[in-house]
Amino acid sequence: MARRKNSTEKLISSLIKDILPPPPDLTVSEWADQFRKLSSEASAEPGQWRTDRAPYQREIMDSVNDPELKKIVVMSSAQVGKSELLLNTVGYHVDFDPAPILLIQPTEDKAKAFSKERLAPMIRDTPVLRKKVADSKTRDGGNTTLQKAFPGGYIALGGANAPSGLASRPIRILLADEVDRFPVSAGSEGDPLSLAEKRTNNFYNAKKIFVSTPTNKGVSRIEKEFELSTQEHWNLPCPSCDEYQPLRWAQISFESVSHACKYCGSLHNEYEWKNQHGKWIAENPDSPTRGFHLNELVSPWSPWQKIIDDFKTAKKNGPEAMKVWVNTSLGETWEEDGEQVEEDELLARSEHYEASIPYGVKLLTAAVDVQDDRFEIEVVGWGSGKESWGIHYHTIYGDLKQQVIWDDLDEYLSRTWENVEGNRYSIACTCVDSGGHFTSEVYRFCAPRKVRRIFPIKGEGGNGGEHKPLLIGVSKRQREKVNLFRIGVDEGKAKVMSRLQVENQGPGYCHFPIGNGYGANYFKGLTAEKLVTRYKQGVPYQVWQKVRERNEPIDLRVYNTAALEILNPDLDNQTLMSQPKKRKRKRRRRSSRGM
Repeated sequence: MARRKNSTEKLISSLIKDILPPPPDLTVSEWADQFRKLSSEASAEPGQWRTDRAPYQREIMDSVNDPELKKIVVMSSAQVGKSELLLNTVGYHVDFDPAPILLIQPTEDKAKAFSKERLAPMIRDTPVLRKKVADSKTRDGGNTTLQKAFPGGYIALGGANAPSGLASRPIRILLADEVDRFPVSAGSEGDPLSLAEKRTNNFYNAKKIFVSTPTNKGVSRIEKEFELSTQEHWNLPCPSCDEYQPLRWAQISFESVSHACKYCGSLHNEYEWKNQHGKWIAENPDSPTRGFHLNELVSPWSPWQKIIDDFKTAKKNGPEAMKVWVNTSLGETWEEDGEQVEEDELLARSEHYEASIPYGVKLLTAAVDVQDDRFEIEVVGWGSGKESWGIHYHTIYGDLKQQVIWDDLDEYLSRTWENVEGNRYSIACTCVDSGGHFTSEVYRFCAPRKVRRIFPIKGEGGNGGEHKPLLIGVSKRQREKVNLFRIGVDEGKAKVMSRLQVENQGPGYCHFPIGNGYGANYFKGLTAEKLVTRYKQGVPYQVWQKVRERNEPIDLRVYNTAALEILNPDLDNQTLMSQPKKRKRKRRRRSSRGM
C-alpha cells in the first residue's frame, strides 16, 4: 500500500513539473527585456523595453539581484532613464519576487503624480503586471493611488514630507527618488530617509536604492551617499587606442562636436564613442554600497549638440541657469563662487540712467511689502536674459486701517515711467505681501485690481531644508474672490543673490540708479541675509539667516522676481514688449480751395 502511495506521489510530482515548470532565474534587466512595456504617455519610445538601448542601465538593475548587496546609489543627470530603473525594479518584484515595497518621492503630491503618470501606465500596459495588480478605480480596498496590492506583497508610495507613510509597516524594498529634494525632517519625526531605512531592518534580504540628481555641494544627500559607495563611472574604450575612460565635459570639442581621448588625444564623434562596449569601473571597490554616477553625455536620448547648445544658453543666462545645467546635465553638485556680495560693492556700481527707463528695459514689475505703518515699494525693469534695472524704491507712510493710504498706493501703482524716446511704461504685474497683520485688507485691495495683475502673495520658507520652487502654486480665496500666489522665499533669495554676484553687464546682471531711493540703507537691506549651513540630526541643510534687522529690500526683490515668473514673458525674443510705439500726429485734412 505504501509502495503504491509513493509511486502515485512521484507520478503527480512529475506531472506538476511538466505542467508547471519552476520560474526561470531572471535578473531585473532580463525580466524587463522579456516583459516590460513602455507606455506612450510616459516614453518617447513606447513598446517593448530594451536594455541595450542604454546598456549602462543593465548592471545597475542587476545589482538588485546581488544577495550580498544592501544599498545601491545612483547620482545622475537628467535624461538617463533613472526613473525607469525604479519602475523596472518595482515590476520585477511585483511579478517575479513578491515583497513589500515603499517608493518615496520628495512630497506626497509628487508621489501621487508618479503613481498616476508613471506607475499606473506601466501596470496597465505590461500584461504580467496587469493580471496581478487591480486597477485603483475598482472597489478593491487594497488598491489606491498611494498603495497597490498584489499576491505576496504591495507597493506603497509616500512623500518625504509626510511622516505617517514612513514609519509603520516593515518594508523589504525601499526606493527613494530625488533624495536631494527631501526635507531634513518629516514633520517632527526626524530625517525621512532614516525613518524609511529603519523599516527594512526586519528583512535579511532587504534592498535600499537611492536615486537623485545632485544639488548644492556640502548639503547634497546623494553626493554624500555616493562618496561612501564604490564610486563607479561608466567607461567607454577610445575608438583609436582602446583605453577605457568616462566621458567628461572638459574633453568635449564644441567645433567638431566630438570627445577627445584623455590618453591619445584622438577626437571621435558621438556615434563612434557610444557604439563602443562600455563597463563600470569603481574608484572605491571595497565599499559595501554600490554607487553609480551618470552624466548626460552617455545618454542615447540627448545628442551632444543639444547639450552644447544648452550649455551656451545657460552660460548666457547667468549663474542661476548654469547651476541647473551642472546639476541636470553633468549630474554634479553646484558650488557657489566667492563670498556674498557686500553692500558697499553694490552701492559703488550705481549708475546714472539717461531716463527714468534706461535702454534695454522691456517691462516693469512692482512689489509691495506691507508693514504696520507703511508700504515699502520697489519697481524693477526687466530685459533680455533677466537683466534687471532698479527703477524706483519708494515708501508710503500712514495708518493702514484708513482708506487714504490704500488710495495712495493705488495712485502710485497707476503711474507710468518714461524712456529717453518719450515712450511710457506702466507696471505689468505687482505682488503685494499678505503675510502681515493686514491680510484681509490686502485681499480687498487686490480683488478689484486683478485685471491690472495686482496679486496678493504669501511667502513660505523651506521648513528645515525642504525645497520649494519660487512659484509654489495659486489658491482661490472664495470669500474675497482673489487669487493668492504662494511664493518659495528661500528659492527666491537664492535667485536674487546669484544675480547680485554677476559682475558683467548682460544676462542676470542687476543695475541700480544713483538716487531714486537706492541709497546706503537700501543696499544694507538688500544684503541683510546670508546663506548658512546647519545640521539637524546629522543632516546638513541651508537656511537664510539675518545679519541685519531691516531686510525689506531683499524681500521686495524676491517678490519682483516672482512677479516676473507669474508673467512668464519671452524676454529674449520680444522687443520692448511693454513699450508702446510713439503715436504719430495725425495730419489735418485740408480741402482744396479750388473745391
